Amino acid sequence: MKLTEGVKCKACRTGKLFKNEVSQKFEREGLEIEIDGIPAFVCDDCGQAYFLPGVGDKISVAANDLFKLAEVKHAGKFKAAV
Repeated sequence: MKLTEGVKCKACRTGKLFKNEVSQKFEREGLEIEIDGIPAFVCDDCGQAYFLPGVGDKISVAANDLFKLAEVKHAGKFKAAV
């Protein structure tokens, strides 16, 4: 699927995609992190988010780095923006 604004959503097949930024929360062993400002195309009907190639890998690296930081700091909650 080509990700551009106005493309029909594959999940609901009724909505159209628009550029937006989303947040994603992760939890591991009682530690919570949140990453804000993730660029995505979001369906205006069902809210399904689609990421450009490579964005998922960057989110994964950022989340793992934040978990490592949280473990060192022994804190329960961390938040970051992309």
